[in-house]
Amino acid sequence: MKVNTVLFDLDGTLINTNDIIIETFKEVFKKYVPSLEFDLELFKGFIGPSLEQTFSSYGFDSKTVVEMINYYRDFYKKNEFDYFEIYPNVREVLRILKDKGYYLGIVTTKFKEAAMPSFLHYGLDEYFDCFVALDDVSNPKPDPEPVLLAMSKVPAKGAIMIGDNQGDILAGKNASVYSCGVGWSFKGRKYLEEVEPDFMIDDMYGLLDILEKLNG
Repeated sequence: MKVNTVLFDLDGTLINTNDIIIETFKEVFKKYVPSLEFDLELFKGFIGPSLEQTFSSYGFDSKTVVEMINYYRDFYKKNEFDYFEIYPNVREVLRILKDKGYYLGIVTTKFKEAAMPSFLHYGLDEYFDCFVALDDVSNPKPDPEPVLLAMSKVPAKGAIMIGDNQGDILAGKNASVYSCGVGWSFKGRKYLEEVEPDFMIDDMYGLLDILEKLNG
Protein backbone atom coordinates (compact mmCIF):
# COMPACT_ATOMS: atom_id res chain seq x y z
CA MET A 1 0.00 0.00 0.00
CA LYS A 2 1.77 3.15 -1.23
CA VAL A 3 -0.59 5.48 0.66
CA ASN A 4 -1.63 3.99 4.00
CA THR A 5 -2.41 7.20 5.90
CA VAL A 6 -5.33 9.54 5.25
CA LEU A 7 -5.30 12.92 6.99
CA PHE A 8 -8.34 15.17 7.20
CA ASP A 9 -8.98 18.72 8.17
CA LEU A 10 -12.02 18.80 10.47
CA ASP A 11 -14.15 21.94 10.10
CA GLY A 12 -15.54 22.43 6.61
CA THR A 13 -14.19 19.04 5.53
CA LEU A 14 -15.86 16.43 7.74
CA ILE A 15 -18.19 18.66 9.75
CA ASN A 16 -20.04 21.71 8.49
CA THR A 17 -19.25 24.35 11.09
CA ASN A 18 -19.35 27.29 8.70
CA ASP A 19 -22.47 28.87 10.23
CA ILE A 20 -21.24 28.82 13.83
CA ILE A 21 -17.81 30.11 12.77
CA ILE A 22 -19.38 33.04 10.90
CA GLU A 23 -21.76 33.84 13.77
CA THR A 24 -18.90 33.75 16.26
CA PHE A 25 -16.69 36.02 14.20
CA LYS A 26 -19.60 38.44 13.87
CA GLU A 27 -19.93 38.59 17.66
CA VAL A 28 -16.20 39.12 18.20
CA PHE A 29 -15.93 41.90 15.64
CA LYS A 30 -19.11 43.50 16.91
CA LYS A 31 -17.31 43.97 20.22
CA TYR A 32 -13.75 44.71 19.12
CA VAL A 33 -14.20 46.30 15.67
CA PRO A 34 -17.75 47.71 15.77
CA SER A 35 -17.13 49.76 12.64
CA LEU A 36 -16.56 46.62 10.58
CA GLU A 37 -19.64 45.84 8.51
CA PHE A 38 -20.51 42.22 7.89
CA ASP A 39 -19.33 41.06 4.48
CA LEU A 40 -19.70 37.36 3.72
CA GLU A 41 -16.71 37.24 1.36
CA LEU A 42 -14.52 38.97 3.96
CA PHE A 43 -15.64 36.59 6.69
CA LYS A 44 -15.04 33.58 4.45
CA GLY A 45 -11.38 34.60 4.54
CA PHE A 46 -11.35 34.08 8.29
CA ILE A 47 -12.07 30.37 7.85
CA GLY A 48 -8.83 28.40 7.63
CA PRO A 49 -6.16 30.59 9.26
CA SER A 50 -5.66 30.37 13.01
CA LEU A 51 -7.54 32.84 15.21
CA GLU A 52 -4.25 34.45 16.18
CA GLN A 53 -3.40 35.05 12.53
CA THR A 54 -6.83 36.54 11.80
CA PHE A 55 -7.06 38.85 14.81
CA SER A 56 -3.40 39.94 14.63
CA SER A 57 -3.97 41.07 11.04
CA TYR A 58 -6.18 43.86 12.42
CA GLY A 59 -3.27 45.34 14.33
CA PHE A 60 -4.25 44.34 17.85
CA ASP A 61 -1.52 43.79 20.44
CA SER A 62 -0.88 40.30 21.76
CA LYS A 63 -2.88 40.86 24.96
CA THR A 64 -5.96 41.97 23.05
CA VAL A 65 -5.58 39.10 20.59
CA VAL A 66 -5.67 36.65 23.52
CA GLU A 67 -8.81 38.38 24.83
CA MET A 68 -10.45 38.09 21.41
CA ILE A 69 -9.54 34.41 21.13
CA ASN A 70 -11.03 33.71 24.56
CA TYR A 71 -14.18 35.66 23.68
CA TYR A 72 -14.44 33.70 20.43
CA ARG A 73 -14.01 30.36 22.16
CA ASP A 74 -16.56 31.16 24.87
CA PHE A 75 -19.27 32.16 22.39
CA TYR A 76 -18.47 29.20 20.13
CA LYS A 77 -18.71 26.67 22.97
CA LYS A 78 -22.03 28.08 24.20
CA ASN A 79 -23.68 28.01 20.77
CA GLU A 80 -22.00 25.42 18.53
CA PHE A 81 -24.51 22.59 18.97
CA ASP A 82 -27.21 24.77 17.39
CA TYR A 83 -25.26 25.17 14.16
CA PHE A 84 -23.04 22.28 13.06
CA GLU A 85 -23.81 19.11 11.08
CA ILE A 86 -21.77 16.26 9.63
CA TYR A 87 -21.33 16.19 5.86
CA PRO A 88 -22.97 13.40 3.82
CA ASN A 89 -21.26 9.98 3.69
CA VAL A 90 -18.48 10.93 6.10
CA ARG A 91 -19.02 8.14 8.60
CA GLU A 92 -19.68 5.58 5.88
CA VAL A 93 -16.40 6.31 4.10
CA LEU A 94 -14.40 6.50 7.35
CA ARG A 95 -15.69 3.05 8.26
CA ILE A 96 -14.68 1.64 4.87
CA LEU A 97 -11.20 3.19 5.16
CA LYS A 98 -10.80 1.82 8.66
CA ASP A 99 -11.89 -1.65 7.55
CA LYS A 100 -9.37 -1.52 4.70
CA GLY A 101 -6.57 -0.88 7.18
CA TYR A 102 -5.82 2.79 6.54
CA TYR A 103 -4.45 4.93 9.35
CA LEU A 104 -6.67 7.99 9.80
CA GLY A 105 -5.72 11.34 11.29
CA ILE A 106 -7.17 14.78 11.98
CA VAL A 107 -5.02 17.85 11.29
CA THR A 108 -6.81 21.02 12.39
CA THR A 109 -5.90 24.65 13.07
CA LYS A 110 -8.36 24.74 15.97
CA PHE A 111 -7.35 24.29 19.58
CA LYS A 112 -8.13 20.76 20.73
CA GLU A 113 -10.62 21.98 23.34
CA ALA A 114 -12.59 23.81 20.64
CA ALA A 115 -12.38 21.01 18.09
CA MET A 116 -13.34 18.09 20.31
CA PRO A 117 -17.07 18.75 20.98
CA SER A 118 -18.21 18.32 17.37
CA PHE A 119 -15.67 15.55 16.79
CA LEU A 120 -16.97 13.55 19.75
CA HIS A 121 -20.61 14.48 19.13
CA TYR A 122 -20.58 12.45 15.92
CA GLY A 123 -18.50 9.63 17.38
CA LEU A 124 -15.62 10.23 14.99
CA ASP A 125 -13.08 9.29 17.64
CA GLU A 126 -13.72 5.59 16.94
CA TYR A 127 -12.24 5.93 13.45
CA PHE A 128 -9.12 8.01 14.06
CA ASP A 129 -5.63 7.00 15.10
CA CYS A 130 -4.20 10.47 15.70
CA PHE A 131 -5.41 14.02 16.26
CA VAL A 132 -3.17 17.05 15.72
CA ALA A 133 -4.56 20.39 16.86
CA LEU A 134 -3.16 23.90 17.10
CA ASP A 135 -1.98 23.20 20.64
CA ASP A 136 0.34 20.49 19.36
CA VAL A 137 2.45 22.53 16.95
CA SER A 138 4.51 25.69 16.76
CA ASN A 139 3.63 26.35 13.13
CA PRO A 140 0.06 25.77 11.86
CA LYS A 141 -0.92 24.84 8.30
CA PRO A 142 0.20 25.66 5.62
CA ASP A 143 3.46 24.81 7.35
CA PRO A 144 4.19 21.08 6.99
CA GLU A 145 4.70 20.60 10.74
CA PRO A 146 1.12 19.46 11.59
CA VAL A 147 1.04 16.96 8.72
CA LEU A 148 4.47 15.57 9.56
CA LEU A 149 3.54 15.32 13.24
CA ALA A 150 0.38 13.37 12.41
CA MET A 151 2.39 11.02 10.20
CA SER A 152 4.90 10.45 13.00
CA LYS A 153 2.11 9.19 15.25
CA VAL A 154 1.30 6.23 12.97
CA PRO A 155 3.40 3.85 10.82
CA ALA A 156 2.90 6.08 7.79
CA LYS A 157 4.34 4.94 4.47
CA GLY A 158 2.64 7.53 2.31
CA ALA A 159 -0.16 9.99 3.03
CA ILE A 160 -2.81 12.20 1.52
CA MET A 161 -4.09 15.41 3.13
CA ILE A 162 -7.76 16.29 2.51
CA GLY A 163 -9.21 19.71 3.25
CA ASP A 164 -11.43 22.62 2.33
CA ASN A 165 -8.86 25.41 2.57
CA GLN A 166 -5.77 26.36 0.63
CA GLY A 167 -3.76 25.93 3.82
CA ASP A 168 -4.73 22.25 3.91
CA ILE A 169 -3.57 21.68 0.35
CA LEU A 170 -0.35 23.65 0.81
CA ALA A 171 0.43 21.83 4.08
CA GLY A 172 0.19 18.57 2.18
CA LYS A 173 2.39 19.84 -0.61
CA ASN A 174 4.93 21.28 1.83
CA ALA A 175 5.08 17.92 3.60
CA SER A 176 5.62 16.17 0.24
CA VAL A 177 2.43 14.11 0.44
CA TYR A 178 -0.62 13.98 -1.82
CA SER A 179 -3.29 16.65 -1.43
CA CYS A 180 -7.03 16.58 -2.08
CA GLY A 181 -9.55 19.40 -2.02
CA VAL A 182 -13.24 18.99 -1.28
CA GLY A 183 -15.74 20.43 -3.72
CA TRP A 184 -18.08 21.48 -0.89
CA SER A 185 -15.58 24.04 0.40
CA PHE A 186 -17.37 27.13 1.67
CA LYS A 187 -14.91 29.24 -0.31
CA GLY A 188 -15.64 27.38 -3.53
CA ARG A 189 -13.96 24.87 -5.78
CA LYS A 190 -12.05 27.48 -7.80
CA TYR A 191 -10.48 28.83 -4.62
CA LEU A 192 -8.94 25.43 -3.90
CA GLU A 193 -7.91 24.84 -7.50
CA GLU A 194 -5.75 27.99 -7.31
CA VAL A 195 -3.17 26.02 -5.31
CA GLU A 196 -3.39 22.96 -7.58
CA PRO A 197 -4.34 20.06 -5.32
CA ASP A 198 -3.43 16.65 -6.69
CA PHE A 199 -7.10 15.66 -6.53
CA MET A 200 -10.57 17.10 -6.01
CA ILE A 201 -13.65 15.25 -4.79
CA ASP A 202 -17.31 16.25 -4.82
CA ASP A 203 -18.43 13.44 -2.51
CA MET A 204 -16.62 11.52 0.20
CA TYR A 205 -16.94 8.32 -1.80
CA GLY A 206 -14.66 9.87 -4.40
CA LEU A 207 -11.81 9.44 -1.97
CA LEU A 208 -12.10 5.67 -2.26
CA ASP A 209 -11.53 5.86 -6.02
CA ILE A 210 -8.47 8.06 -5.52
CA LEU A 211 -6.88 5.69 -3.01
CA GLU A 212 -7.60 2.71 -5.23
CA LYS A 213 -5.87 4.52 -8.09
CA LEU A 214 -2.86 5.51 -5.96
CA ASN A 215 -2.42 2.03 -4.53
CA GLY A 216 -2.94 0.22 -7.80
